[in-house]
Amino acid sequence: MKTTIWRRTLLAAMAIGASSLALNTTTSASASGDRPRARATLVDTGGVEVGRVVFKGRGDHVSNVEVTIFASAAPNLGDFHGFHIHTAGVCDPAPSGSTNVPFGSAGGHWNPTAAGHGAHAGDMPSVLINANGKTEAEFDTDRFDIAALVDPDGSAVILHVGRDNFANIPAVYSSAGVPGPNAATLATGDAGGRYACGVVRRV
Repeated sequence: MKTTIWRRTLLAAMAIGASSLALNTTTSASASGDRPRARATLVDTGGVEVGRVVFKGRGDHVSNVEVTIFASAAPNLGDFHGFHIHTAGVCDPAPSGSTNVPFGSAGGHWNPTAAGHGAHAGDMPSVLINANGKTEAEFDTDRFDIAALVDPDGSAVILHVGRDNFANIPAVYSSAGVPGPNAATLATGDAGGRYACGVVRRV
């Protein structure tokens, strides 16, 4: 009789444990939410892959998009570099666009609200590339979601040749006699040419 009771108790405990595990798994999955993802493979003007950018979208309990960049650029490309989302999902290395630059096909910074540079929806933190050309960075942003990046005309990620000053030029400085940032600085932050480009695609 004692053996039978012990077996029944053990079976009941195992059933409760299994039920609890299922509940925890469901709760965990619910907590993580369904986070859409997108990815961009960065290539330089020679068509060589130099990195990738991963976007993890908002979920049930996540308000920001997580952006991660991994890159292995040319070793002489150390220092900070402008890093933006551009308006068109095209990465043609041939010079084109209003400024006739490589990857001009990607258009300008993604800026649906016509804000000043630094507040563009596509403005992201500058990327610090180490002396060996490698970098890995991660940050969160609430300026866009995955659906906006993969709309009908798409979008692209550009890694620039130079630093981005985010148009933060005090009025005590002047260019051509005009105090503060000039038109080019206000538009692009003087980040210079486009070193690498990647079309954003949902995965």
